[in-house]
Amino acid sequence: MAKGKSIVLTVEAKGNRVEGIAAEAILPGTMIAIDAAVEPVGGRHSINADTTAGFAIADIDHLQGKTATQSTAIGGRVFGYCPLPGDELNVLFIASDGAQAIGDVVGPNGGAGLFATAGTGWVCMETITVGASPAAGTLVHCMKL
Repeated sequence: MAKGKSIVLTVEAKGNRVEGIAAEAILPGTMIAIDAAVEPVGGRHSINADTTAGFAIADIDHLQGKTATQSTAIGGRVFGYCPLPGDELNVLFIASDGAQAIGDVVGPNGGAGLFATAGTGWVCMETITVGASPAAGTLVHCMKL
């Protein structure tokens, strides 16, 4: 399924790292965006899961000792990574989405911050059939195009 236990897989990744305040519970691997309707608090923007205006992928909160399966609670610090073309990441897929093969073009789907086989902008780096679990979904190894 996922490659390793991290979200950002590229060694010496050169993309920008961002930080904000979670406006909702956010799992690592979810696409995130700034909530433009909320003023920054202490210089930190409010962040929510969003694939329509998303600019970064939520990363693991290593400062709190969390893992890829633990979400950031509402009001908590959420960390993100703005990927560059060629960057490899584990991204969160819709739980009931179909199968992917190596080389399939995938990407963000709708506004929930999750990825799907019908999206664009990313390429799948593994062959996987995503299960029908309605829970958090599945982390899948992908590369930003």
